Amino acid sequence: MFPFRKLSPVLRTCRVPMLLIAFLAGALRDGLCVAAPPACTRPPAIAARLQTHPDAQTWIDLGNWFGDHRQFVCAQQAFRSGLRLAPASAQLNYLLGLSLYESQEFEQAVPALQRSIKAEPTVIKPHLLLATVYGQLARPMDAEPEWRAALRIDPSSSIALHGLSQTLGQKQDYTGVIALLQNTKLDENLALDLGFAYFRSGQLLDAIDVVTRALNASPDSIQLSNMLVNLYIDVTRTLDAEHLAEKTWKAHPDDVGVQTAYLHTLVINGDWGPAKAVGAKLLAEAPHAFETLYFNGVMERQAGDFAAARDHLTEAIALRPDYASAHANLGMALLHLDDPSDAKAHLDKALKLGDAEPETHFALANALRALNQPDDARQEMLRYQQAVKENNDTILAVSKAGEAAQAINRGEVQHGVELYRQAFAAAPKNALIGYKLAMAMEEAGDTGGEHTVLEQVVALDPTIALAQNQLGYLDSQLGDYPAAEEHFRQAVSSAPAFTQAWISLAATLGVEAKFPEAQQAVASALRLEPGNNEARQLSHDLTAAQTQQPHN
Repeated sequence: MFPFRKLSPVLRTCRVPMLLIAFLAGALRDGLCVAAPPACTRPPAIAARLQTHPDAQTWIDLGNWFGDHRQFVCAQQAFRSGLRLAPASAQLNYLLGLSLYESQEFEQAVPALQRSIKAEPTVIKPHLLLATVYGQLARPMDAEPEWRAALRIDPSSSIALHGLSQTLGQKQDYTGVIALLQNTKLDENLALDLGFAYFRSGQLLDAIDVVTRALNASPDSIQLSNMLVNLYIDVTRTLDAEHLAEKTWKAHPDDVGVQTAYLHTLVINGDWGPAKAVGAKLLAEAPHAFETLYFNGVMERQAGDFAAARDHLTEAIALRPDYASAHANLGMALLHLDDPSDAKAHLDKALKLGDAEPETHFALANALRALNQPDDARQEMLRYQQAVKENNDTILAVSKAGEAAQAINRGEVQHGVELYRQAFAAAPKNALIGYKLAMAMEEAGDTGGEHTVLEQVVALDPTIALAQNQLGYLDSQLGDYPAAEEHFRQAVSSAPAFTQAWISLAATLGVEAKFPEAQQAVASALRLEPGNNEARQLSHDLTAAQTQQPHN
């Protein structure tokens, strides 16, 4: 779940280099397979020491030796022997937990790691490993406190920041990820985490900015390049996507993922010549991969080779039956193969799965005509026309929003506000563009307009924690504390790791003299960030204010 690509210096201890390298370099990613161990034959030097000095350190040395030779079951036996002599040893418990982890005995690793933490709670390694084990056990609620405990020990730990980001992402708490990482020095993994959080929050331009800066710092990163390609596609910068994908493909011509990303951009832009060559190469190298089958099927449908398209798309759907566009393309191919009934079934499925392409409605209308259902065909044509309009409006909105962000970056705030206003007018159901408009109004000093737009935003999507938090702030400035309280509660409900929202809620509850609830809210903030000075001061102020309250 949380692959570690680099060996962290803070974990290079306990004299178990091979264990730690396995732990950090890919056991989670690759799914380590542990064969039945050979007999636990002790090396002569350590065996002699066990005869003369059978102390805990000698058992540690023996366990380390077995670990270096990847005999993890033998290592466990050695560490357990050492624990009989020193049951409270943080080091021995950690090493036992690590060897159990390497054997994929995750449940059994938990108690040993918990004992290690109890013995020495300020050592970071057991927290990192226990959080990772909880991740393997699909227990994110247990993993989160361990990642946070590791960050209290070392706030700059990239392993802990990445692990916590992944855990918050599992809970879809993308606001929490953004709050955690937006002011942090980012390595490649953290840039990917933050970019993905911005993407899932609908803040595509912020995602592009983060990933672009990270790619400039690590130009050979395939993962960063592929993410930026996809982001460019999402904001309809398809030529930029193709140029970047081509550059990465030329640098890594044999990487299947890079070839797939490049083929994706070629298909989107209708650049069929090079697309055909790349598609053929993928069919030779990864003939049964979903992306290979899907993109080749799309190209074959476009080229009029409908039988080949049918075969490839049918195999692709068997791999991913819920991929809407594969059903849409298969339906269009079947329509040309004079199979309107099956075509209709796949086109209906595509729309049910969320396909929003006008072409799908148009094809379905043709299938309905072929099935002698003219009334239904007319209704589908009306949906086609509406989909064309919505598609054009979305393209316009994304374009205007991009221009707005650039204007604001140049310091042209009023012009940026007007462009965001045009974008929101073009896509009035897009809550995230509305939020961007509100933030531009905030920068322009138009708090009244900002409040109005934010009300529209939370009406469209009440789960946008940043919008709820900002509305709460504006209401508190107006002295409407009950309304502010409600918005702050919505913010922390949507994003439980949003520290600032907890602080704002606590402050508002304090103004309302709801001191027990205020203390609970500030305690939540301090659990997230124990070193947060604002939360600490607020806790002190709340305690002082509560003691001054008259008692009945």
